[in-house]
Amino acid sequence: MSERVLSLRDFETLKTLADFYYRVNLYESSMRTLRVMLTFEPGDVWARGMLVRCHDMMRSYREVISLTDDLRMFEADASILRAMKLLRARALLKEGRGDESRVIILDLTSDGRGLM
Repeated sequence: MSERVLSLRDFETLKTLADFYYRVNLYESSMRTLRVMLTFEPGDVWARGMLVRCHDMMRSYREVISLTDDLRMFEADASILRAMKLLRARALLKEGRGDESRVIILDLTSDGRGLM
């Protein structure tokens, strides 16, 4: 059996579709598309970040926490890493884990840039 491969064009089409679904608040459809993308490119930082964002929008805070347990996977893109840290901090706070959330916020604000 031959292994299926996505072309760069196919992958960009899926990315556009996932982004469209997200923008029109169809988060479950976006997540299905993102999971297909991650099947072919498990290390894609954008797709992983969008999956976290979808769970955040659906208030699935435990999933946000689970998907951001290893923040190193987002290090390839500093802006996505920062966003994932903020979403993780918020999810921890929503789940009653304020102390852990504060550690992340303090780390983000102590780097000289503040939150904004």
